Amino acid sequence: MMQLLDPITVIDEMPARLKQAFHLKQQLAQQNVFFAPIRHHSPACAFALKQYINEIKPTHILIEAPTSFEFLIQSLQDQATEPPIAIFAQAQSHHNGSPSRAQQDEQHQANQSQPEFFSAYFPFCEYSPEWVAIQAAKQQHAEVKFIDLDWTQQSILKSQQKDADWQQKSLMSERYFAHSQYIQKLAESMHCRNHDELWDHLFELQNARQLQQAEHFFDDVFAWCSLARLDYEQEVLLQEASLHREDVMWNCIQKVIDPEHRVLVVTGGFHSIALIENLSQTSQAERFIVQDAKQNWQEQAWLIRYSFDRLDALNGYASGMPSPAYYQQQWQNLNHESNQAPEQIQLQFFQYLNQLCHFLNQENALDVTPYIALKNTAELAWQLASLRGHYQPSRYDLLDALQSALIKGEMDDGQQHLFTLIFQFLSGQQLGEVAQSQHSPALLQNTYQQIKAYRFNLNDTILRNRKLDVYRKPRHQEISQYLHLLEFVGCHFAQRIAGPDFVQGASLDLLFEEWRYAWTPSVEARLIELAEMGNQLEHIALLKMLKLQQENEQQGMGQSAFETAKLLALACRLGLKQHLEQLSQQLDGYLESDQNLASVIGAAQQLYYLWHGHKLLHIPEQMVLKSLSFAVYQACFLLDQLYDTHEEKIEQNLKNLKTLHELILNIRQQKMQLEHHVFKTQDFDLLSLMYEQIDLTKLDEFHLNALKGALHTLQFLDHQIEQQQLQQYLQLAFAAGSSPEDSVQYLHGMFFIAPEIFVQSKVAIDALHQLVSHWTEDTFIQILPDLRYIFSQLTPKQSTQGSKLIAQITGLGNDTILDQVLSHISEQDVLQSVQLNQQLYKIFAYDHLEHWVANSKQHLSEQQGANS
Repeated sequence: MMQLLDPITVIDEMPARLKQAFHLKQQLAQQNVFFAPIRHHSPACAFALKQYINEIKPTHILIEAPTSFEFLIQSLQDQATEPPIAIFAQAQSHHNGSPSRAQQDEQHQANQSQPEFFSAYFPFCEYSPEWVAIQAAKQQHAEVKFIDLDWTQQSILKSQQKDADWQQKSLMSERYFAHSQYIQKLAESMHCRNHDELWDHLFELQNARQLQQAEHFFDDVFAWCSLARLDYEQEVLLQEASLHREDVMWNCIQKVIDPEHRVLVVTGGFHSIALIENLSQTSQAERFIVQDAKQNWQEQAWLIRYSFDRLDALNGYASGMPSPAYYQQQWQNLNHESNQAPEQIQLQFFQYLNQLCHFLNQENALDVTPYIALKNTAELAWQLASLRGHYQPSRYDLLDALQSALIKGEMDDGQQHLFTLIFQFLSGQQLGEVAQSQHSPALLQNTYQQIKAYRFNLNDTILRNRKLDVYRKPRHQEISQYLHLLEFVGCHFAQRIAGPDFVQGASLDLLFEEWRYAWTPSVEARLIELAEMGNQLEHIALLKMLKLQQENEQQGMGQSAFETAKLLALACRLGLKQHLEQLSQQLDGYLESDQNLASVIGAAQQLYYLWHGHKLLHIPEQMVLKSLSFAVYQACFLLDQLYDTHEEKIEQNLKNLKTLHELILNIRQQKMQLEHHVFKTQDFDLLSLMYEQIDLTKLDEFHLNALKGALHTLQFLDHQIEQQQLQQYLQLAFAAGSSPEDSVQYLHGMFFIAPEIFVQSKVAIDALHQLVSHWTEDTFIQILPDLRYIFSQLTPKQSTQGSKLIAQITGLGNDTILDQVLSHISEQDVLQSVQLNQQLYKIFAYDHLEHWVANSKQHLSEQQGANS
């Protein structure tokens, strides 16, 4: 019976419970009830199960899957359905009646720890034993039944346990094996790294002829799984819901047992021993029933495309085997292996390894030619297989051979990239297909067909790029709008990586959009979740827009011009034309009532972005022009808010003033004429209006020198004042006796608007130099961080130009000396020099030589002035 698992047979004594289970299993077989304990997604189990079904020819095949999924069996058996596919299930709790305010608060608190939806995947690949059983049942004309606890009841149990981690989990979990003490010790004794390598060594590496002895094979699997089960206490199994699930499975099997039926039970091997024991009990077994009002829950399930990379245990899938594409190849080899000579088996391995080596070469990951990589790896793999007693290289034999053949020295970061590509190849990115007639929401079908019509590659999950000529090609404009819709509702199908953004106002000069996309199971799952909201993306996006408006109202921003303008821009980008007029009317009203300067200017800037892209977005130019003009006009009458003396407000108002000025100039440059029905005059001078609304005396009164410096700079740029007058303002701001803080703030305002004016003005630089020369050292050190921040805004060219003027003024003279100063004095050198200078002053002060130092500085300054 235990001919393959030698380490199990050599233990002193098989556990009594396992011995008894084997005896009970034989008794049930005499009653035509057979068990096929499996590991999910195991090619060896799938191949043996196919042989087993052919041998016993069951009339009923019972499979570990939620009973509520049975309506999908016909779709699973459809010839058009090609794995990998998955059943995506979702359960949602509902509360009857109208709860009171207190009940609502209590329910809200409860929802913080309990998700509203419980969803999971039940995947199938071509070598999944469950898939093989479903397809074989069709050929054998056997009845298929799912016997596991339905997903609603599983969700109820998880919600009672307050286990939010159960969201988006697989319904087939094999963490039991990974955590089994027996399996771990067995792996150690056989020098295997983990339970996956041990499983391969004992089961997956049996050849086709061995696996055709299906009954013996499943006896071995039964022993393996049962010994893993014996490590678990009753309390753990109860908490994991295993006992509740086994109660339902046991009850379903009982109902099918009949003298005229031949019943085959296909479940994860972890549950087999418990089911056999329960079926063999003469007395009533202990029941584990989910206690809850199931009528308050709603469950739905759909068949969706799945992918190999999502099926890979290395990517976090709890029930999968690692490297699905590798085991897919093993499955195909098994189905052709029974009549093949050893040479043909070896050839199949060479062909697969050749594909891997060429893939690595295409990714520029090989330091040798593909032929050398193939030759060296193949030799090592077969030698390792021979050493470990394998009739062909295992997955671990292959990985070890690749590491030895292709990696020299340590596994550094560069070589780790090689193994990332290897695992990517072994994992695969194949995507399945489902029959068009199968049960799925209209939203999913509509979206899939539309994306397919736009000629996106939906055959696998490989990330690809798509470039769109959005300005010249109407079809590309349509595609762009649809991709933005998908992105907005959160489908995660595509991500824009380049292109003009008329909502954020970024990259407006770009002519092309570039998107990165991939159709994955997550995309289908998200569309299924959204299907409750409607069948069309536009309708769902509109509902989300309305929700954003409600959130703005709840946060006190319901009448914010800026927030409304952002929603308007978003509606334009998404093509929600039915919502544009309403938002536009709301925005005009809020522009008139909103008394926040930053909000109104932000709205105006957002409208300018829209005007910039109105042709691409297909929105009426006059609608945007009217709102933009009105927003700028309203902002001018809110400029009294510039007199706020809070530090953070000063910085914000600098930005507000600069943005408003830029908008006015943009309107002028585009020769926009304001609408007569908005203003009393047809040709209103917005620039004059802006300057009229700013009171310079108040800027002086409140010591808002940064704004004053910015305003003087703007006036000079707009020819409101001449250069001579600006220089007078500069000399006054930097005059001896001026407050250092006020002077630096004035300089900050000038640099914020146009630093090139200061850099090009010898008068301004000289005035600042004279001012700094009168500061004490303590004052200079205190002001230095602000000066460094201000001058850091210069471009390298501006820094060089300003440095030359400073060199002339200070007597440094020629470029050679200047280059030496710039090249050899680091920040650390300056700081050390300052510390030494301070120490020298203390020494001079101690020796009463302060007057000598002061006289020396004055003499040096006069000499520099004479030289200049």
